[in-house]
Amino acid sequence: MTLETCNTVRIHAAHGRSQELGEYLAGVVKNLPSVSGCLSSTLNRDEADQDLWIIDVRWPSCEVMAAHFAKPSNEGLNGLLSNCFVRQVAFESDAEHCNFPTSR
Repeated sequence: MTLETCNTVRIHAAHGRSQELGEYLAGVVKNLPSVSGCLSSTLNRDEADQDLWIIDVRWPSCEVMAAHFAKPSNEGLNGLLSNCFVRQVAFESDAEHCNFPTSR
């Protein structure tokens, strides 16, 4: 049986860059539905911390999510780093039911 899974990326904007980061992330999230296997994606700004942006993505299975993140490049994330929009990125997943190796 395959279980749907989700991942969340919490991105803290660099000082004074929150608006730019939000605009950039809106473009990334807009394109996520075209990614093979992506069921849905949302972008939200934290109400308490205006520098925190949250992306939630749903996948049909752990395997599909893992295949996406195993790709050698991810243009959306590369753009975040090269434009210095970000001071911190945290990745979370509800995939505790997935059997991912603990090391590579």
